[in-house]
Amino acid sequence: MLPPVEPELTWRDRLRALVMRVIRPVLTWRGAVALFLAVTPIHGSESAATIWRDTVADARDFGLVAGYFVGGTPLVLAWWSLTRVGPTAPRLWLLAVSLVGATAAVTPYDIVQILTGVAR
Repeated sequence: MLPPVEPELTWRDRLRALVMRVIRPVLTWRGAVALFLAVTPIHGSESAATIWRDTVADARDFGLVAGYFVGGTPLVLAWWSLTRVGPTAPRLWLLAVSLVGATAAVTPYDIVQILTGVAR
């Protein structure tokens, strides 16, 4: 007798599985604590995430590539450490801080600058 054939997953099921695999570490108590600590003010009204965002914005003044490099490198390293080694509170904290910082590197005008070469 042949074993039963499992139905192939739909694109929605595959997308749902991918999203849950990505956000599952953040939904733990460690993820909540890391996110809280990333946005908690440590220097006056500045948190670690906003300090990093200001640093990335300053790097953006040197050019488009510099902003993306400074903002994206810690984000890639945090993502890599989470997927390869596993989620811990410091790694989730690094991901939260670098994600907020990476928002300073991205502006909607980048598409125009990349396509035409015209800066603001």
